[in-house]
Amino acid sequence: MATAAVTSNNTAVAGSPARASGNSIVIAGDRTQSRIAAHRHSQRVRILKIGLPLAAVATVAISTMNILGNAGIGPALPPIEVPQIVADNLKMHNPHYEGFNADGGRYWVKAETAQQDLKSLTAIHLQGITGELTDAKKQKTNLVAARGLFDNNTNVLELYDSIDVTGDGGLTAKLTRATIRTKENIITSDQPSTILMGAGQITSNQLTIRQKAKEYTFVDNVRTHMKPKEAQPAAGDQSADQALPFGKPGEPVDVEANRLDIDDVKKTAFYTGKVVATQAGATMTAPEMTVTYEGSVAPEGGNAAKPVSQAPGSQGTKVKQILATDTVVLKQPNGQTATSHTALFDTISNTAVLEGDVVLTQGDDKKAVGDRVDYDQTAQTMVLTGTVVVTQGPNVLRGRRLTYHRTTSKMQLTSPADQSSGIGAGRITAHFVRPSAKAGAQSTDDDQDNSGGISFGAAFKTDPNSPYDVVAEKLDVDDVAKTALFTGNVSAVQGSISMRSQELTAFYTGNAGIGSTDGAAAAAGTPASLTHLTARKKVVVTAKDGQTATGDWAEVDVKKNLTTLGGAVVLTQGKNIVNGTRLVIDMNTGEATIKTEPTATSGAVMTSREGGANGEVFKAERPSAVFYPGQLKKSKIQADSWQVRTSP
Repeated sequence: MATAAVTSNNTAVAGSPARASGNSIVIAGDRTQSRIAAHRHSQRVRILKIGLPLAAVATVAISTMNILGNAGIGPALPPIEVPQIVADNLKMHNPHYEGFNADGGRYWVKAETAQQDLKSLTAIHLQGITGELTDAKKQKTNLVAARGLFDNNTNVLELYDSIDVTGDGGLTAKLTRATIRTKENIITSDQPSTILMGAGQITSNQLTIRQKAKEYTFVDNVRTHMKPKEAQPAAGDQSADQALPFGKPGEPVDVEANRLDIDDVKKTAFYTGKVVATQAGATMTAPEMTVTYEGSVAPEGGNAAKPVSQAPGSQGTKVKQILATDTVVLKQPNGQTATSHTALFDTISNTAVLEGDVVLTQGDDKKAVGDRVDYDQTAQTMVLTGTVVVTQGPNVLRGRRLTYHRTTSKMQLTSPADQSSGIGAGRITAHFVRPSAKAGAQSTDDDQDNSGGISFGAAFKTDPNSPYDVVAEKLDVDDVAKTALFTGNVSAVQGSISMRSQELTAFYTGNAGIGSTDGAAAAAGTPASLTHLTARKKVVVTAKDGQTATGDWAEVDVKKNLTTLGGAVVLTQGKNIVNGTRLVIDMNTGEATIKTEPTATSGAVMTSREGGANGEVFKAERPSAVFYPGQLKKSKIQADSWQVRTSP
């Protein structure tokens, strides 16, 4: 008979003894283990029903006790020690940070070690820093610092201690503290710094470098040393070394200011605040100064250039112009000074222009004023224009154009027409104060030999200390020959005596130059002082009573106060005429003596210039005169003053 295996859907509980038949068939229906498991589950449920409420009550109790403890009520709970994470445990070695800018530039920063700042999770302390900033034009700026702080969120790098910044083209910065905004490629510092550029050296207490815009700002106690790009002039070339008062090519310039802004795109350096510039011993001060240059303070391109110290003159800039504004003061090593509203120095054309209330001074007594002065190094000239007034002690010259030639020490004063203002051609004037002399001083030379002549009274008497006032069209001064030549309808007046001629030469001692920029002229003796005058071409001397003396020439001895006329001399008073070859006037006493001296041409004849008595002809050996009694009777003084002296 066959047997079938029956399998229950109930599964035996693991671990319980199985009851098996002899045919090893598990008999279903033993539920002992299931009942045991269900019993245990019921016990756990009963425990949780009781335990969970108790735990909630305990938690509330503990919280209440903490609150009361913090408020000072009830016993305080002991503090719970929480393990701390120390920054040393988060130190990184040789970290590398890198990023890119929107314009195509990039940056990277490396460090020997880095530590995360747990107070600010974006701040990382760095030690042994190196870095590189590259702009869109591939120009690099390298960084080295002892330590720093990098903000990974703002990409701002703070550097401290022994900071070196170097860039393409010779840019080098020595800093003690700096802030670098890596994305903007901007470097700032509020500590003293030294910058070496191709243009020279700059020191300041604060700086901002904008590499993208190529702008550099230096603030507070700014000091710059600008080096020339070209080589220095040869030692033997002295022709133009002192032609310009400032801005000489080939000479370095040192500048002090409160602020300096450099725009390397516009090629300008703008100084503001108490600007003091020095060059070759000359000093210029002004509230503002702008320097325009060629080249670049940090040349573009990725090719690193040699440091400036290794390639002097091959890098950097060439100064084109220096413009100072708003009350400019120039001082030369010899003490000569110049003031103006503006001053422009062009090193390309080797010229300089000072404009606005120009005042040139030399020593204590020399001064020249005008509206504008132009310096030309090539022509070696200085031209002062406008309302020109030149003074030297009490002596005064006036005109509208003064030209000084440095190489020849010659000066010319004129009054040309001004087309822009509609002013026509004018006259120049000169006021000379003669050396003091005692009234009545007499000469001891042959000029006082009145024998053989006709002597007249005191009509030509004047104060020997009276100044000379001269009016002419042009004045040419030769400071080497010590002469001042007046030309063009010249009129000279001393007291009550006047003299007219086409030419008048004034001889002087001392120095009259006002345009020299070297020290030789300023130290070359005493100020100019008149010694004598020489008049040529149609000389006419007029006394206060109307007496007139004419001649071919005249000599005035300023010291002796004597005037001598020569040539075809005619002395007139009304229709009364006296002829001779020489007239000596002693202006101390007013006495005039006319005589005729034998000469190689004494056989010649001389005709009265006033028509005379039927055009009489006189022999040249002796003075001759024509008197009209009616004229003499008009004035007893005049009649008494005409006396005739003849030699035995």
